[in-house]
Amino acid sequence: MNVQIVYFSGTGNTKTIALGYERVLNRLGHNVLVSSIEDCVELGTHDVLIIGGPIYAGNMPDELITWVRKHIVEVKDHQKAIVFSTSAGLLNANGVKSIGKKLAKKGYSIVDTPTFEMPRNFYIDKYDPTPEDMQKLQFEKASEVILESIKNIDLNKDLVINESVIMIDILADVFRIMAKSMGKSFAIDDTCIRCGKCEKNCPKQNINFKDKKYDNKCILCTRCIHNCPVNAISYKNKKIQQYHVHHTLVTE
Repeated sequence: MNVQIVYFSGTGNTKTIALGYERVLNRLGHNVLVSSIEDCVELGTHDVLIIGGPIYAGNMPDELITWVRKHIVEVKDHQKAIVFSTSAGLLNANGVKSIGKKLAKKGYSIVDTPTFEMPRNFYIDKYDPTPEDMQKLQFEKASEVILESIKNIDLNKDLVINESVIMIDILADVFRIMAKSMGKSFAIDDTCIRCGKCEKNCPKQNINFKDKKYDNKCILCTRCIHNCPVNAISYKNKKIQQYHVHHTLVTE
């Protein structure tokens, strides 16, 4: 079976889940291709498509939604699909509905829409980091969810998403606009070692580290903050505790 996994990940949680799916599927003897939408990936021949992304204000990032709209073509061979999301809370994790419905309209059979509760990596302004003991439990639970999710590929099921996703997609649009404004509050201070990592890794090419300036294309992925080797990036003049994925999925 040929499986293609496509994802967008800001600071690593979604990438970790995507690679977890890859490891299990490889172990089961399937051919797996995994890539980020930032890799200019084109869909090849596949029996199963797995798409994942984080939750930003109730939906997937606008970048992932746009990628799906541009790159997913109609299929006629009843290919199956799994859509997953990662977020610090599951109450408003509606992105799987948005992406799932778009794939269903293209002819995919949606076999699973898992939502993974992962450590918080967006806590500028008012949120607190996820406690270490809770992080460990979240990764343990995520491992179990991946294993159960893959079992659904062999079942003759097709999840039907009846509700409208128009309002969910509007939320993604609103957040995209808000992010551009909020992104102007990021700043690079004098502790910067001029490694250029933030500029290179920004998914929107929004940072000019030489001039220590941000343009107005920010999507609030906070990748720059969490990946800076000296934590030289602040938000509204406040340093943020960095988040790194340091737990391991146990998918044996």
